[in-house]
Amino acid sequence: MSIRPVQPESDLPRIAALINAVEPEPVTLAQFQEWYGHMHHTSPGRACRWMAATNERDEVIGFSEVVHETSWSPAGHFFVRVTVDPQRRGQGVGSALYADAQAFLHSQRAISLASEVRDDCPASLRFAERRGFTVERHHFISALDLTTFDETPYRGVIPALEAAGIRFFSLADLRDSQEARLKLYELFHTTSLDEPGAMRGDKPFSEFERWFLDAKWYRPDGQLIAADGETWVGLAAVALPPESQSAYNLMTGVLRPYRGRKIALALKLKAIRCARAHGACTLRTHNDSLNAPMLDINRKLGYRPQPGKYILRCNVV
Repeated sequence: MSIRPVQPESDLPRIAALINAVEPEPVTLAQFQEWYGHMHHTSPGRACRWMAATNERDEVIGFSEVVHETSWSPAGHFFVRVTVDPQRRGQGVGSALYADAQAFLHSQRAISLASEVRDDCPASLRFAERRGFTVERHHFISALDLTTFDETPYRGVIPALEAAGIRFFSLADLRDSQEARLKLYELFHTTSLDEPGAMRGDKPFSEFERWFLDAKWYRPDGQLIAADGETWVGLAAVALPPESQSAYNLMTGVLRPYRGRKIALALKLKAIRCARAHGACTLRTHNDSLNAPMLDINRKLGYRPQPGKYILRCNVV
């Protein structure tokens, strides 16, 4: 076994296959290549290091990822991940990759680490725990069957809010203007800071544009806004991958002064209508075990939990 830097042209198809062997949500090679390109785009203060473990034929049997993003991570905080071919586990591949990552983290003066493991893989959790990681919270995907969903019990929610002065529209209604994009960015940033585990960084608009607005799944009519007068008070972001019959509710957020008025529920209903209008049969969303209000809304709507991940933390001694 050898450890060397990842060679994108030859290694990414194999690494994508390894990720799909262990991740709850599969990705296409095109999606993975797009994501990899974003991560390795030059940005001030970003550290992104991918290493591959290879066999005697230089075939990838595992890889490690170490990332620090100045835009949204505190100084000294890194994300680290080690993934090994399920057929090669227990042979020291993961240990070697993590030791290599540790040496790099030491050179970067890392203070704290974040990672994640599948919630249905106790061996991976034990591997992490032996290296000082502890479970901080639980992330999982929930799925809503749009072919059977009945909106009837909620038919009064949106009209009641509209009668109280709340307007609903999408970025498509505003012609996806630059002004609208900037307002979406500001609302997204403000509401996301209240998500459990959110980093108190300040991701610049250029990064939001690269990761979100320029993504292949982005559609202006999937960016749903609730407004009180001219003030944007809530959003629901719906991803509509062109190659899938499944839509994804990436984010639902409401400003603190407007919570408790069923605006989040209304936005989720709008997201369901949007996904259905584009022919999706399933709408997925992510859940955090520490976000009780959003979990409650999802359960009431009929979302069904699926396998997910434990989010891990480790303080570097």
